[in-house]
Amino acid sequence: MKKLRFMLEYGCSPVWVLNDDSLINVGLPEDLSKNQKLVELLEAISIEYDSLFINNDIEFSYKGFLDAETEKKFDNKVKEAISLLRKEAGDKYSIEITDSTYG
Repeated sequence: MKKLRFMLEYGCSPVWVLNDDSLINVGLPEDLSKNQKLVELLEAISIEYDSLFINNDIEFSYKGFLDAETEKKFDNKVKEAISLLRKEAGDKYSIEITDSTYG
């Protein structure tokens, strides 16, 4: 069975598609891309996550959230996306969440 891994990584979609723990693709599989809300949430999460870092010619570093409220809103988006991902995946994919905060 193919696996969807939800993993936040700079510059990448948070959804990784694996088969027997070998990476197939980074990004939502085409058969799950019909849910526009899920697609938009994943894109927003990726953009927001990337904004937590400074990435330029001089440095790459984590700067974090502006405040606790912003972090809470982000966490809620992630939890909503994971819930939608599980619903859309049904029994076609197993789901792995790498961060126990969202697991």
